[in-house]
Amino acid sequence: MKKINYIILFLLINSFLIIKLNALEGYTTEANIRVRKEASTSSEITGQITSKYTTLNIISEDVINEGDSNCSAGWYKINYKGNENYICGVYVSIGKSPNTSSSEISYNTNTFEARVNALNVYARSGAGYGYSTVMYFLPGTNVTIIGDKITGQGCSDGWYLVKYHGTNTGYVCSTYVDKKEDIIAEDEAYKKVLKDAGFPDTYTPYLTYLHSIHPNWSFKVINTNLYWDNVISGEANKNYVQSTNLAYIISLSMQPEKNWYVTRDSVNAFYLDPRNFLTERFIFMFQSLAYNYGEGKKETFDKEDEMTKFYYEALTDLVSTSYLNDDEYKYAYIEAGWKYNVSPIHLISRTIQEGGSKETYLAVSGTSGSMYGEKSLNGYYNYYNIGAYGDNPVYNGLVYGCGKDCNPESNNSYGRPWNSRVKAIDGGAQFISENYVNSGQNTLYLQKFNTTPVATYSHQYMTNVLGAAYEAEKAYDSYKDLNRLTDAYVFEIPVYLDMPESVSLPSIESTINTLENISVNNQTITGFDSDILEYTVYVEKETASVNLNATRTDIASTIEGLGETTLANDETIRNIIVTSESGSKKTYVVKIIKVENMTSIADIISGLSVKVDSSLMYGISPNTQVNTLVKSIEKNGVGSSMTITDASGNAVDTNSNLKTGYTLLLNAPNGEAKAFTIVVTGDASGDGEITILDLLKVQKHLVSSAKLDGAYLKAADTDDDKKVTILDLLRVQKVIMKQLEF
Repeated sequence: MKKINYIILFLLINSFLIIKLNALEGYTTEANIRVRKEASTSSEITGQITSKYTTLNIISEDVINEGDSNCSAGWYKINYKGNENYICGVYVSIGKSPNTSSSEISYNTNTFEARVNALNVYARSGAGYGYSTVMYFLPGTNVTIIGDKITGQGCSDGWYLVKYHGTNTGYVCSTYVDKKEDIIAEDEAYKKVLKDAGFPDTYTPYLTYLHSIHPNWSFKVINTNLYWDNVISGEANKNYVQSTNLAYIISLSMQPEKNWYVTRDSVNAFYLDPRNFLTERFIFMFQSLAYNYGEGKKETFDKEDEMTKFYYEALTDLVSTSYLNDDEYKYAYIEAGWKYNVSPIHLISRTIQEGGSKETYLAVSGTSGSMYGEKSLNGYYNYYNIGAYGDNPVYNGLVYGCGKDCNPESNNSYGRPWNSRVKAIDGGAQFISENYVNSGQNTLYLQKFNTTPVATYSHQYMTNVLGAAYEAEKAYDSYKDLNRLTDAYVFEIPVYLDMPESVSLPSIESTINTLENISVNNQTITGFDSDILEYTVYVEKETASVNLNATRTDIASTIEGLGETTLANDETIRNIIVTSESGSKKTYVVKIIKVENMTSIADIISGLSVKVDSSLMYGISPNTQVNTLVKSIEKNGVGSSMTITDASGNAVDTNSNLKTGYTLLLNAPNGEAKAFTIVVTGDASGDGEITILDLLKVQKHLVSSAKLDGAYLKAADTDDDKKVTILDLLRVQKVIMKQLEF
């Protein structure tokens, strides 16, 4: 046994050394470059590198799919945020970055004069709520106040005329704007108290001010021992916002849920920075979410207890206009909080945020009309949207609440099935207590951004980047209405290592300088991707001129180089220059070549008995000879050429069988070139045969002991249903036993 362990250790050490030796340093030569899951422009976008000269950890110097018409330089495999991903080599230079301080993390470190300090705030065309809205602000948006307050309808504190997002102006109720000078204070004695407690200097002015207006409040440091840039990296691609503004979101195509988009690192950085929420309105995201038992928890729940009465008033305030303003529901929240040690204010605020304060919301209506198989989901409830995820979150949440009534393989933990509103309120409270509040994530901030030592950056209750701010504001409003802001509250506030002096939301003055498409004579270039800057278009030999057109990603940008282009020679190069609102430029190069034969790669593929998914060519039966594919291509694309190589890059015998992992580089008569990876159905091992080895490969994948990927994963998907299941294993087994043919 020891000998085996030594061998394993030796292999692990050597594997590590090989990885380190093969690692290659490079950097990006452009800004805003997309990172993809596979080596293709049609592959899923996994992130975006926002800065030019960002250092890259390149896994191998070998490029993949070199000659791809959408990425002529081929693709580099890189280590991106701990995962293997791909980046087009057009934007990569090998060697040390000329900017040694560059990082994948990009955020706005500017300070501010004034900020919007609440949610759902709009700028208006005049000083009053009767005027039209001209801009919606994310909480924390920096503004510049112009002049003094102006009296206007609907805002007793007066209105500010503010400048925002460059030179835009509008009126905002001053109640919802904080001047920096009004939310900071200096007190050397209290500053020493804070520093002795572990707070950095950049925290103390805000906390000193809060102490001056609420001397009963106290502040506790959470030393995360996490480096700031690592925190931003860890939270990448995990937060969503309901905004289509490209200054805030990575891409309009990254929409995990309807109307929700993945936020940029720069937005995550702002909402992760605790200093941005050390204000009276938002500080409650750092308040403990445990139940306040007062002098101690009694043996039984008592409606006459002082804390019960306090929570009753608070809940009444929060749901005064909702159907939840009913003693049955309010006491259900309070008793559940008492039972599981969770603040009832937190519980009902979570319900409000999730939409459950509206009786028509399907998760709480009991009349969803949905079916789980033959089981109706009417009469089931989910007040906190637990288990609600994916394309149909409400439906999935109701299935979770249904428990074993719907799915025998599920269980009835947390009091499921939740077939009454009170059961859903109570059981969901138990879930929140056991999995979050009493398991370390005991503040709204830590439930949104888990920077605790357990499951760091995962196990996060909310994907809404504003979630913690939303619920904190609800708590603040309730305490204020009840005149309870003078109570003694304790706030637990995270501190990170190597934080910048300040973090602001990204400038809305757009830096987007990309195109959505380019067309030649009203024909959109196939495979266009905004990250790819070089394109080759083929036209018939007698073509005298073409018309170039393009669509901007951002309407605020400008384009040069479009219109009629004379083709005086067999090859014409045209530059299309896109300039963003902020002045940054990007140049797309279109090479137009006249050819005798216009047969394209798409034309050739359409005549073959194969399927194509991105750079994979699949649907190929076992025992298909290389020659068979070659002859089919030559027949469908007269004048085309190709090379077929094995996984090591060596030319293969045309009389041998095709194997999964072979590469076909196809050159069409019109000049197009594209590399495809061959996939032989069932050949998950890549040896060209369907044997017990393939059966073992599929089996190990299913039990997660050795996961398949790329072409080999596609080969294991024998029925082409986009997933590998036990059915694929059985199909491979039947082929081995001569009971089935692929």
